[in-house]
Amino acid sequence: MNEQIISQQFYEDQSKELREKYQRVREGESMMNNPKRDKAQRILLLIMILYSLILITFVLLLYWGQDFRYFCYNILNNFSEQGQIVGAFYIGLIGLWFVLTGFNVVLYDILAGYLIKPFWFALLAVSLAKFLAKYFGFLIGRYCVRNYIYMAMNENIYFITCYLATERKPVKVMYLIQFLAIPTIFKTYACGLFRITHWQFIHPTIFGTVAWAAFWVYMGSNLESLSELLQSGDTSNYVPFWLKLGMVITVLLIIYYFLKLTQSIYQEIQNDASLVELSHILEKEQEEEEKFVGQQQEQDL
Repeated sequence: MNEQIISQQFYEDQSKELREKYQRVREGESMMNNPKRDKAQRILLLIMILYSLILITFVLLLYWGQDFRYFCYNILNNFSEQGQIVGAFYIGLIGLWFVLTGFNVVLYDILAGYLIKPFWFALLAVSLAKFLAKYFGFLIGRYCVRNYIYMAMNENIYFITCYLATERKPVKVMYLIQFLAIPTIFKTYACGLFRITHWQFIHPTIFGTVAWAAFWVYMGSNLESLSELLQSGDTSNYVPFWLKLGMVITVLLIIYYFLKLTQSIYQEIQNDASLVELSHILEKEQEEEEKFVGQQQEQDL
């Protein structure tokens, strides 16, 4: 109970601080120098650059290196040959590792659908592995790196906007994040930084994970041959035009929704500030009135 109260107080203090900083940034005020924050930002930036280089190298190898694609396929195929359950277990572990490290690529889902039979069993293995990885990432973000990243990012307008948007509409934002084609770390570790409950993270994540996995695993389960896919490495050929168009429209609608939500947040913060200012004015007038009444009583005496 004490831990829950402390956590609630932490989020309330954090929310109040971010709202004040959000208003100052929107009004063009500059932030004060903070050596600890600046050091945390430099370290975080260095980590992001190194991680991006590793991720880009992996993606380039996967999509441009035919030998590398065959190497990945052979690893998964060797596991699948050990039996349905054992193979699905090891392939699931590889999927869990992919998501935890941020190397979540659709080629893995397609290969898993092709190698694990039947379809429902492949979907179960892939979805369970990915959900567990996302939840582990959420826990790491919340209990291991939250304070450090908050120190580095608590004056970044984009971080503050996402934080306040998630605080205002937690379930909606979580569903939108899960269906956006964005790097996996924003669907896992980053969500642990926000003011949401475990359940508000879990059920959008389950739904989004199963929906995405079902599409790509189904594609893989219906492939007659992998030769064309492994030779080209292009998975876009397996996505129908109507779905590509739908994804583009969805992204545009989500961006529009975020812009409206951001504006409403700023308006809400301004209203809160106006109410606080009005409250101070009323308190001051009340104090002056009480002082005046006190002086009148003294004169009457």
